[in-house]
Amino acid sequence: MASSKLIAGLFLALALLIATTPQPSGATRSEPTPSPAPSSSPSPYCISWFMGMSPCMDFLTDASVAAPSSGCCKGLQRLVDGAPMCLCYAKNGDIDNLMPANTDFSRVADLPSTCGVALPVEALSECETEPVPPLMPPSPPAA
Repeated sequence: MASSKLIAGLFLALALLIATTPQPSGATRSEPTPSPAPSSSPSPYCISWFMGMSPCMDFLTDASVAAPSSGCCKGLQRLVDGAPMCLCYAKNGDIDNLMPANTDFSRVADLPSTCGVALPVEALSECETEPVPPLMPPSPPAA
């Protein structure tokens, strides 16, 4: 059951991204454009890795979407390969308040197997003992 909470947490950060991204008036749903892979110098902040999974939101919030897009699965694989310690935010529930209300958590739990992505069990076992990168950059100082 920890893996479903872990995956649910992954998408909490995505919800923040989706909720704060303005949509043009009359926008229609289409296959999301896959997010680019993190740059050659990866971000030190986990939110950048979670944003790479934004193509998953349609699948996780709309029951009429039959399967996750390839961009979704690639984003999950990039997160697992490039920043496995960021998954600790999901495992520990630190980003739970960011998921949209209409998230289908059974789809969240099934996403790794649906995408064929193995969760990094070794990294997840180190969440309490190893340093975890910051979730987001610090707020700028007040002027």
